[in-house]
Amino acid sequence: MCKWLSQLLPSVIAWSLIVVCTTCYYYFLGPALYEKWEWIGLSLIIADVIIFLLVMSNLVMAMCMDPGIHPISKTSEDLADDEFRSPLYKNVEIKGITVRMKWCISCKFYRPPRSSHCSVCNRCIDTFDHHCPWVHNCVGRRNYRYFFFFLVFLSIHMILVFSVCIAYTITNNGEMLERPNLCSIVLLILCAILEVPVVGLTVFHIILVSRGRTTNEQVTGKFQSGYNPFTIGCLKNIQRTLFGSQLPSFEEYAKSSRAKIDAQKKRLEESAVRRNDVEEGDVNETTILYVPDKDGKEGHIRLKQLKLADSQSVGTALSIANEDRSSIKERNGSTCNLFESTQGSPRVMSPQLSPSEAYKASLEEATRGAISPEKEKVASAILNGDRSKPMGFTDAIRIHDQLNSPTRAVAL
Repeated sequence: MCKWLSQLLPSVIAWSLIVVCTTCYYYFLGPALYEKWEWIGLSLIIADVIIFLLVMSNLVMAMCMDPGIHPISKTSEDLADDEFRSPLYKNVEIKGITVRMKWCISCKFYRPPRSSHCSVCNRCIDTFDHHCPWVHNCVGRRNYRYFFFFLVFLSIHMILVFSVCIAYTITNNGEMLERPNLCSIVLLILCAILEVPVVGLTVFHIILVSRGRTTNEQVTGKFQSGYNPFTIGCLKNIQRTLFGSQLPSFEEYAKSSRAKIDAQKKRLEESAVRRNDVEEGDVNETTILYVPDKDGKEGHIRLKQLKLADSQSVGTALSIANEDRSSIKERNGSTCNLFESTQGSPRVMSPQLSPSEAYKASLEEATRGAISPEKEKVASAILNGDRSKPMGFTDAIRIHDQLNSPTRAVAL
């Protein structure tokens, strides 16, 4: 808690100085400027109000926006051995320049070029510039433009207030003890003290943007002795950094991806549980079917509920629509209506035959269509002989040819 308050204190001081000093300027000096300089004074106040709104909006964006936080890797948590993290550096080539990527032990991945791990936020930031205590946030790729415009408009705001205060003090040197004059002197002193570091920091960042560098690269001395592979020219550097398309948040993308993966895993687990319930559950679970009702009127089809066991076969819905449940007879443990004949009498199934009896029956059926089989030598021998055993292959071919010959005169 104390650490968090100590980190928040510089931001509270910055907000207090900006808001309190600007409020005093508008409250005490605003009416006096309009009374003394009329429309010129009113124009100065309106212009400063617009600049102040730009200052506050950019400050809020720089504080609240994600600076480009890289999500912590989840896949390498199980691979915590030293061999996986060796080597701690990996070299990549960008525009012919070798750039070193360092393994981040905290975030568990190789940091991309220009990224760095913030010791205050304890996260890796894309295109890390610095951690600014005055905005209580890191300054990175996504919020750098807002931090830059905050400095620019704050410098303009302070220069304008300083100029108006010094002009008002000079023109009203005979009324030093009045409240507008006292407020003007106090603001003049504060602006003179704070304007130097603010304007100096703004100029420093203007130089960095034009050269395509970050504060971290400038302080650590990267690319000072050689070519910077990330610069694309003064104007293009400014356009890319301050007016380029906004990069989406890595954190939001990672959260949405993890949510999709978790939802997919949950669906797979639910389907697996349902399959297990079907396999291990009661096979005679009751199922409700909706079948046509014979009481439908005026061409409308009414449906009625029919509760049946899943293990029972009942045929189609139309086949049992106009039958009572009690009229379906059970055959061998099944209530399938296929055992019921169209006239309502049960179908009689043939008894199970032995292999020899089945052979005799098939032989009789094959010779039933022959013309006077008793007159045929081979046919008579087969029919009157021992039919309990299959005939030889040659005899089968001969009787087949004789029975199927139009003249029935095949020489045997």
